[in-house]
Amino acid sequence: MSKVVSELDKLVTEAQKASEQNNTMRALTASDEILRRDPNNVDAMFIAGTALMTNGHEGLAALLMNAARCATKDPAKLGPIWNNLGYALQDYQPAEAYRAFSESLKHGGTPAYTFDNLASVSMKLGRYAEALDWSDKAKGFDTSYNRSFPLLALGRWQEAWAAYSKSAGASLRPRTERSYGLPRWDGKQPGKVIVHGEQGVGDEIMFLSMLPPDFDGVIETTERTADLFRRSFPRARVYGTLLKDFIEWPRTEKPDWHIEMGGLGEVFAPEPFRGRAFLAVDAARLAAWHAWLRVSSPIVNAGPKIGIAWTGGTWSTGRGQRSVPFDLIEALIRAHPEATFVNLEYEDRRDELADLPQVLNPYWATKKGADLDDLAALCASLDLVITAANSTVDLCGALGVECWALVDDKPQWRYSPTAGEHEMWFYESVRTFRQKPVDNGKWGRVMDLVGKALSERYVARVAAE
Repeated sequence: MSKVVSELDKLVTEAQKASEQNNTMRALTASDEILRRDPNNVDAMFIAGTALMTNGHEGLAALLMNAARCATKDPAKLGPIWNNLGYALQDYQPAEAYRAFSESLKHGGTPAYTFDNLASVSMKLGRYAEALDWSDKAKGFDTSYNRSFPLLALGRWQEAWAAYSKSAGASLRPRTERSYGLPRWDGKQPGKVIVHGEQGVGDEIMFLSMLPPDFDGVIETTERTADLFRRSFPRARVYGTLLKDFIEWPRTEKPDWHIEMGGLGEVFAPEPFRGRAFLAVDAARLAAWHAWLRVSSPIVNAGPKIGIAWTGGTWSTGRGQRSVPFDLIEALIRAHPEATFVNLEYEDRRDELADLPQVLNPYWATKKGADLDDLAALCASLDLVITAANSTVDLCGALGVECWALVDDKPQWRYSPTAGEHEMWFYESVRTFRQKPVDNGKWGRVMDLVGKALSERYVARVAAE
């Protein structure tokens, strides 16, 4: 006798199939239909949460996963629910994500990718050796991408770059790079090479600091960085077409190989090194910014010009732990009336800065998507830049501009604690001011040190003059 399939069962099957096909709207619609009839349906909560999570709605996904785990005691369902809850939380609440992934292990049948997820979130928590241990347990699963970062943090660069290069093209990468229908370059074969972007602006700058200045191949980047890179690598052909789906220049360039910018580490930096200051600013823009600062500065005695930024990255890259509260920034500014501060934030901060006339706000040059050539010239016109850990650090370091980076106690690998307390591996012009575990994620002590260093610097300058 054939089993009668209920309408509800049909909807669950439909929702599951739509989720597997990445048909988000259909998965959500079918899940909604199920939950109208059965508000405690665990399958519908899980499917809808997964669909939301894969489309960047992690907050709503976490809400549904929490509801699902409370609505069932079935271990076969709890394992995947806890895993997906951890995945939804990992960029915003890494400690809670770690707990969720760990709970997932208790319910048996743990998929290998859960161990890789634990490796990733352990890295975010600054537990580098533990991240490698979790990675070792993900048998049969390619952990090379998430494994590369704790290796870099621990200074095991040769292993790290090999792992990073192995992950080229993997879906875990923040932006899957092009292949151009060409084989990947290993640094040995002769011929014309395309070096292409794959992640954010800061990463591109950092990785390109490894590329020899006489590189005569092709660089593909975004439109906003093309002019700056073109001037900095005068023998290369630079195209700002990275975000375009259709490109024609490979027909005329006739390249032989390609390599993603992160892959340059395996070729040119098998050991920890100091990246060179390689960016060349536009002389006319630099002169224009110097003139603008002279005219715009509210400080009559031509005091120091200091760039300031306090937001660290995006929410998905640890913005919460990397950003400095504005009240501490405001206190620093007010404590130094001898200086003109220049806002380098990429978001509109006019409301916060309204009562601080000593802060100039050239938002047209700093906003997200602005021409990086202009921002580079602005930074190069300043005496000092003080910034949270974001792409401004990479820009200043690659320009050779003095920069004080405000670094949290669980930093990205480039700020690894295995470097000196006030150093970062890539840039000689960058000094780090680091949180310590005793700070419990607070910035007060760090900003006190910055204030004292600023006072000492300019008291010493006045005394010398």
